[in-house]
Amino acid sequence: MSERVLTRKGQARRAEILETALKVLAERGYRETSLRAIGRELGIEPAHILHYFQSREGLLEEVIRAWDAPVDAQNDAPFLQIWPEVLERNAKIPGLVHLYTALAAEASTPDHPSHDFFQNRYRRIRRRVADEVDRGMREGRYVPALSSDEIAVMLISLSDGLQLQWLIDPSINPASQLRSAITRLTEP
Repeated sequence: MSERVLTRKGQARRAEILETALKVLAERGYRETSLRAIGRELGIEPAHILHYFQSREGLLEEVIRAWDAPVDAQNDAPFLQIWPEVLERNAKIPGLVHLYTALAAEASTPDHPSHDFFQNRYRRIRRRVADEVDRGMREGRYVPALSSDEIAVMLISLSDGLQLQWLIDPSINPASQLRSAITRLTEP
């Protein structure tokens, strides 16, 4: 979004758009979540949404940010413990997992509007995981055979891959698999 300052009413409308976008994602999935579909739910034109978000990608990035916010707010919580809970929470809204997976894949090219968003998001999560593993190693809780950076990259890749597999085969339990991997990667 541009540097524009929103009034309280504008902030409330922006929050309503985000909430509605998440609702549409949950009900219809990523492919059917267009500015038009969101606007229809709100009784507004798609152009009105662009007053608050520069593009569909910008809106969808904000949906991911808003979804991440409760986890990000738990900065002191042991991330390796709450991460499987995050996957359980994600499982309640498959459309959000579709959004994340599709948008992350699209954003893998440097010229995509969401490239920087995903690059920064992965860096932030890698740092959080690596810092926690380093802390656990210093405290003697973890004695892994890999570096904290290697563990961070592996766990993020595993988390994303498990959620993708779950979208294809709902019998897979990403949270359980991630818990098992965290235990195996952090034990001697």
